[in-house]
Amino acid sequence: MNHTRIQRQRTKGWSKPPRCMIVDRTSHFGNPFTIDQSIALGHQEPEARTMAVAQFRQWLHGSRATWTSDESDRRREKLLTRLPELRGMDLACPCGPGVPCHGDVLLEWAALSPLALEVRTAATRARVDHQRTAHGLDPIHNADDLAAILTQEIHLDLGGTVDVDPGDGIPQRCDSKTWNHHLRRRRLLREPVTHRLVEVFG
Repeated sequence: MNHTRIQRQRTKGWSKPPRCMIVDRTSHFGNPFTIDQSIALGHQEPEARTMAVAQFRQWLHGSRATWTSDESDRRREKLLTRLPELRGMDLACPCGPGVPCHGDVLLEWAALSPLALEVRTAATRARVDHQRTAHGLDPIHNADDLAAILTQEIHLDLGGTVDVDPGDGIPQRCDSKTWNHHLRRRRLLREPVTHRLVEVFG
């Protein structure tokens, strides 16, 4: 079942529909990047709105390019931890239908299977910790715990594909059987597994 974004109304009598989660700035899922911030940088609507959503998408995936503070990383982490709550829900935000909204980004994450969400979240956390370490900050997560998720065998009923980072930051796509064979071969030869999962599809 496809879920959708609903425009949250401030009018008297409006109530949140069943199986719906509010994701505006009054919630833990709000976009920390505002349209006003984009306008202050010289952008005008609708470009400013598009930019705020694009910044949210990049930030949620682990980019620290536009917000490098520890506060940013902790806020992202809280959101990542609560993302499973959005699965199977419609999302309500004040943005009108048809306009860019960070809620659409959240819907994409919420539509992932539990396995795909686990892998994407771990890949994001590893990306953030790599950047934190490069800037002299302590990592948030245990690297071995993340590695266990990102080097697991993938068993999907209908095959499926995965994106794998071979270590250069450029994901390569392969089928899950190829990935599993790679893991087993490395472990059989007692060689370190340097590749990491980035996405799981199917």
